[in-house]
Amino acid sequence: MRTLLLLLGVVIISAPGCGLIQRERSAEEVFSMALSGIAGKEKLDFVGEAGLRRESSGLFENQFKFEGKLENHDQLTLQTRLPGTVTTAGTGSAGGMSAASANLNGRPSGFSASFQRKHGQWMALTAEHEPLRGSLSRYNPIAQLENIDRMNKTIKSEYGSGRRTRILRIELAPDDAKAWATAQLKDEMNAIKAEYMHKASTFKGTSQAKLEKDLSKVWQQGENSMEQMMKQAKVQTVYHLTVDRKTSLPLRLSSESQVTYKDSSNKSNKEALVMDVNFKTYD
Repeated sequence: MRTLLLLLGVVIISAPGCGLIQRERSAEEVFSMALSGIAGKEKLDFVGEAGLRRESSGLFENQFKFEGKLENHDQLTLQTRLPGTVTTAGTGSAGGMSAASANLNGRPSGFSASFQRKHGQWMALTAEHEPLRGSLSRYNPIAQLENIDRMNKTIKSEYGSGRRTRILRIELAPDDAKAWATAQLKDEMNAIKAEYMHKASTFKGTSQAKLEKDLSKVWQQGENSMEQMMKQAKVQTVYHLTVDRKTSLPLRLSSESQVTYKDSSNKSNKEALVMDVNFKTYD
């Protein structure tokens, strides 16, 4: 009888597809399956919030909420909810419009931008000169997961994962984190230049030429300062990804990207961009 039970145990363990004993997937496998799962979805919705925290004050600045909707697999719309005056894509007001005005026709206040995935890259469909066009793209969680997949990183399972979820801690390699942060800052700088050059083009005659020249000078100074700062900067970026064990789909993506740098006065500064996204529905 004892021999029979031992043989039965061997059969159960070795039986293909048997669900009684399953190998726990590695953290890398869980991430890969989550990425594949979200890549195969035609529709999904998510909500999130972000803010900048400076070490000097310990307080969050520039906090805002946002939401996104993916449709037809490759079309994404991001909508921010900004405090105070806001600008909505498609409006012609250079100074923005009030939150109350933006709520006409049931539209939420904030700025919206559209993106389309082409050849694995997310391209902005919003006009180049629209405010926040460059900065808004960094809050696309799908693009973030896709970029994370291409980078050098360490992935570990976090303690506290429940029976229904797995929590992964993903830390980007410092060089990759820095290169990505620099690229995002350059995109935002280019968006700022496009926006103000568009406004300058509304002036006539010599005023336009002078304004464009002054703006180009200021922008170039800003870009040079940013590049110099990032050369010496240190960047640490850590993500936490919560994955549904049953579906292997992402439920939550949070991140903190810390940048340590020296300003023009050679004073050391540290600030962190913090983001938290919850995926609501999949289709």
